[in-house]
Amino acid sequence: MEIGDGERRGGPLMSSKSPAGIKIYQGWRSLPLKLKLRSSLLKYLLRRKDYPLFSLNPSRGGLLKTYRIQKKAKMKKIVRLGGHFYHSLTLPRFPSKPYDRMVAKGGLNIAAAGTPWKGQVDVVILAVTRKCAYDCRHCYEKFNLSPEAGVSLGQWKRTVAELQDLGVGIITLSGGEPMLDFEAVVALLAGADKDLSEFHIHTSGHALTPEKAEALKEAGLSAVGVGLDDCDPRRHDSIRGYSGAFQEAVQAINILRKAGLMTYLNTCLTRDLVRPSRLEPFLDLARDLEVGIVRLLEPRPCGGYFGQSEEDLFTDVDRATVRNFFLKANSSSRFKNHPLVVYPAFFEAPENLGCLMAGLSQFHIDSLGNVEPCVFVPVTFGNIREESFSKIFVKMREAVPAPLRSRCPSLILADTIKAKHAQGIPLPIPYEEVREEWRKMGFLPHGKKYI
Repeated sequence: MEIGDGERRGGPLMSSKSPAGIKIYQGWRSLPLKLKLRSSLLKYLLRRKDYPLFSLNPSRGGLLKTYRIQKKAKMKKIVRLGGHFYHSLTLPRFPSKPYDRMVAKGGLNIAAAGTPWKGQVDVVILAVTRKCAYDCRHCYEKFNLSPEAGVSLGQWKRTVAELQDLGVGIITLSGGEPMLDFEAVVALLAGADKDLSEFHIHTSGHALTPEKAEALKEAGLSAVGVGLDDCDPRRHDSIRGYSGAFQEAVQAINILRKAGLMTYLNTCLTRDLVRPSRLEPFLDLARDLEVGIVRLLEPRPCGGYFGQSEEDLFTDVDRATVRNFFLKANSSSRFKNHPLVVYPAFFEAPENLGCLMAGLSQFHIDSLGNVEPCVFVPVTFGNIREESFSKIFVKMREAVPAPLRSRCPSLILADTIKAKHAQGIPLPIPYEEVREEWRKMGFLPHGKKYI
C-alpha cells in the first residue's frame, strides 16, 4: 500500500514544523534573497587580489555564462536554512568562508572546467567505511562492502588535508554506512578545517540518533544527504534490501531537521519511479518531509548493477521523462513550495557542460583507497594507501583534461570493464588496463597536460 496524503500530512511520518527549518523561495518571494546574493558580488569584483578568478565574462565561462545555464535549467529556487542559502549541491552554502574560497578559485565559472579560469574542485566523495547493514541494488561500493577495515583514520585525515590544500569546496563522507563508523567520522570532521571546505554526509539513515546528529553538527557537519528511492515503503525497502529502510530514512530526516542540519535526498531513479509518473507524488513526500533539495541520479551499470545493460536500467524515454519533470519541478507554480530538484545528468549532457568527472567538478575515493574519476566509473588511477594522493590526482587530470561531450563514460566503458573483470582483473580496473579505450572517448589529446 502506498502512503496517502493523509498519512504523509498528519500521520507518524510528520512531526511539527520548526520555525527555524528549511524554507523554499521561488518567484517574487526569492527576489530579496537574489538581490542579497548578487550584491555580494561587489565584494568579489572590488577585491580582485583576493578573488583573482572571479569573472563575469561569458567567454571565460564566467558568471554571466553560469546564469545562462541556470536559466536553461530553470533553477529558480533558493533554499534557506537560518542565515545560509543553497542553490546547488556543488557549491558551499552562502555566506561562508568555504563559499568565498570557492569564488576565489573560480568555482562560479562552471563552464570553464579544464581551463585556467576554474581551479576549483567542487565535490569529493570519500567512502570512509566498508560497513553497511543494507544490501542496496544500486550500491556503487557493492564489491568493497565488508565488516573489515579499509583506509585508516590517519590516512583519511592526511587525505582530507591534501584535498583542502587542493581547494575542494565540499567534502562528502559516504560509505558503506558512515553511522556504523561513527566515532571515526566525528574524529575526521572535528580534525578538519571547516573554513576551507564544507562537509556533508551521505547516509541511508540507519543507526542515526538525535545524539549522533547533535555530535555531527558540533563537529562541523553542514549538510546530510539521505537515500530515499521511492514514496512506497515496500518498494524502497526492496531496493535497499532491508526491511524498515523507509522508516529509518524518514526518522533520520526528522532527526536531522530538528538538529538544524541542511537535509537533502539522494534518489537513485528506477523505472518503477519514473514510468508510472510517480515522480510528482515522490516530490510531494519530499515537501512534506521538509528537505531542501532532491537529487535525482540515473542508474549506471556498476556496483550492484554491474551485470545489467543500459537498456535494462534506463532508456532515452526515461531520461526524457525525468528531464521534463526536473524543469517543471523547479519552475511550475504547482511545485512552488517543494524542494529544489537537481538532476546532474541534465547539466553534464553533451549539449550543456559535458561530463565533469576526475576533478573537473567531482571525483571519488573508495573505501579501499582507490582514486576513481566518478562513483559510477570503476577505474582507479592509484591508491592513497600506496602512493601520494597529489601524484594520483595529476595522473587522473592528465587523463581528463577537459569535459567529455558524449555519452556518460560509465556507459561507454561498461563492456570493456566487464570483459576485463571476466579475465580476472579485480574492480576497480586499473587505468592502465583501459588506456586505449579511454583515449578513444575523445578527451585525451596527445601532449595535453594538466593545467
